[in-house]
Amino acid sequence: MSRDIVHAIEIHADPKAVFDTAGSRSGLAAFWTPDVQGEDAEGGELRFGFREAPVPLRMTVTRLDAPREIEWDCPGDFPGWTGTRVSWSIQSSEHGSKVVFRHLGFPDDQPEYDFGSVSLTWALIVARLKEVVEAGGAPNPALS
Repeated sequence: MSRDIVHAIEIHADPKAVFDTAGSRSGLAAFWTPDVQGEDAEGGELRFGFREAPVPLRMTVTRLDAPREIEWDCPGDFPGWTGTRVSWSIQSSEHGSKVVFRHLGFPDDQPEYDFGSVSLTWALIVARLKEVVEAGGAPNPALS
C-alpha cells in the first residue's frame, strides 16, 4: 500500500503553454528551482538542486505526451522519494487548462509530518506554475 499526493488547479492559458512550462528545463527553472540540469526529453534524466537538500533530486522522464501528460519516476537518492512517480495531467477547459498534479507511491510508514510537508511544498509549486504560465512564462522572482 502507498500514499499519494494529488493537487488540481485551473490555469488561464492553453494546454500547450502549461505543457511547455512543466515539461521543459527552462520552464521548470521558472517555477520550481533555478537549478535544473539534464535532459528533458522522454527517457532523459533531470536533476533538481535545492540549497537545503543533501543530494540533487533525480527524475527520469518516462512520458511526454504533448500537450496532455508528463510523467517522471524518482529512481532514488532523494530522501523518502525512492520509487515514487510524479505526473502532470493537462486538459482543455472553458478558461484555459485544468491541471491535475500527482506524486504517487509514498510508503505508508513515512512520517505524517514529512508526508504533509511534501504535500504542502507541491501545492505551493503548483500555484507557482499557474503564476508563471499566466504571466507568459516570466520567471518567479522568488526563485532568483
